[in-house]
Amino acid sequence: MVLDILEYHAKKYPLMQPADAVKLLYQNEFGIGHLISDTTHFLERLQKEADYAVIVPDIELKEPVGNGLVRVMLNSPLSSSLDMDQLADACLKTANEHRGSKEQFQLKLNELKTAVRNGLFDFSVEQLELYLIDYQKEGYPPVSHSLLYHDNYHPSYRVILDKYM
Repeated sequence: MVLDILEYHAKKYPLMQPADAVKLLYQNEFGIGHLISDTTHFLERLQKEADYAVIVPDIELKEPVGNGLVRVMLNSPLSSSLDMDQLADACLKTANEHRGSKEQFQLKLNELKTAVRNGLFDFSVEQLELYLIDYQKEGYPPVSHSLLYHDNYHPSYRVILDKYM
């Protein structure tokens, strides 16, 4: 359920901004497919990111995104146990298997608005609405984490179907 995922992440990452919540829902609906355009260099980029990830002591190896998907945390202390070839394979399989729809994504954005109205996040409905105006005009593209989120949580992960974990 989308609300459960939003609550989980709001508690774990209280500094989330509209972009971070939208990114979470984007991943929930569409998975990772938007990131794999060049499979030849995917493993190389993955290994490089893992090598330079800032390890965060209290981060688990995986966290739920919902819809059968998880984030495999490259910044977890447990990430050294990951086989990057297997993770890259899991990413590619996920990209090939998991598809989302714009309609379902829009419904999830409406659930996000309700969650914000109910005080789940520290940002306001007005801030979210302003963000979504431009986001909708751009056609709902993949987004990056906010600078505040990035600076505080050092996100480094890949989204895969949980069955491949």
